[in-house]
Amino acid sequence: MVKLNYLSTPEDLAVACKKLSRAKSLGIDLECENHLHRYGSYISLIQVSDETEDYIIDVLSLKEIGPLIDILRDSSIQKIFHDVGFDFRILIHQFGCHPKNVFDTQLAVQLLGSNDLGLASALENHFGIKKECKFQMADWTLRPLSEAMLEYASLDSRYLIRLRDKLAAELKKKGRLSWMEQECKNLETKEFEYKEGTYSDVKGYSAMTDKGRAILKRLFKVRDQLAQKVDRPIHFVIRTKTLVDLAQNPITDIKAWNNMKGVHPIVRKMSYKFIEAISKGSKEKITITPVKKKRFDPDQRKMLERLTDKAEKAAERHKMPKFLIASKDQLLEYVLTKDKEIFRPWQQELLF
Repeated sequence: MVKLNYLSTPEDLAVACKKLSRAKSLGIDLECENHLHRYGSYISLIQVSDETEDYIIDVLSLKEIGPLIDILRDSSIQKIFHDVGFDFRILIHQFGCHPKNVFDTQLAVQLLGSNDLGLASALENHFGIKKECKFQMADWTLRPLSEAMLEYASLDSRYLIRLRDKLAAELKKKGRLSWMEQECKNLETKEFEYKEGTYSDVKGYSAMTDKGRAILKRLFKVRDQLAQKVDRPIHFVIRTKTLVDLAQNPITDIKAWNNMKGVHPIVRKMSYKFIEAISKGSKEKITITPVKKKRFDPDQRKMLERLTDKAEKAAERHKMPKFLIASKDQLLEYVLTKDKEIFRPWQQELLF
């Protein structure tokens, strides 16, 4: 039975990290609140597993996790994640931490040509372990966490070292291990930007009037303030679609607001704030300046078509997603610059 350590004090974290800092490899996973139960997006737990023990770091209780951040940045220890995308974005956003020396098991699965990308599929395919889904939508901000929830969370990091070993062996057999090494090295310098959706990301925003856009901006700000006040996701307070409708067909009658259905009680209680937002927004304008798209000349278009075709054929031949052979951004940048270094060496071998 694997020992599970729950760390919620600075002293416990320091002792555990002293041991973990001597490891060669660590499995890492995060449990986050992401506008599902509470306001905002932030890390609740970080699960870490070495060869013999599991550790659950209670980030909500600790708040500062300096010793663990040092380990994540330590290039002498390989950190194994399954899909670094969101994990890196939230780590960088919340702690300014961009982990070094990483192995992404989901990326390995893609390079092997599998379409079963989830960790649950990888655990079942390689270890015969069926991961329950009952805590997939759990509220990880609740305390205390049940034993079942802690066990569920620790399972996400417990097998990552062994999974890395199995996937690396398969990549080596296929002659793709060097591809994986190059991709993982790229993760260390790749930009991972955490971005919250805002009023200008709303579908149909560009088709709205200048005044409608200004009202929508004001309404979004009020909703955000109230969601933070009651610690609930913004869509729990009032739906985005409702705000868009209000921006286009404003309601300034307080009785209508007080009788509004399908909203959090705070909306009716603070309805005057929304009415003020509509009043102020009605006197403002947000104008959109059309962005001129870069147009390629005939030779550039031919080059783009030729490279895209090569990438598609290589992807089909190797049973891999095309974006791994060459992403859209890489292709467009190459057509503009003619710089092959935009592509990693293994990509260059397949494209040129």
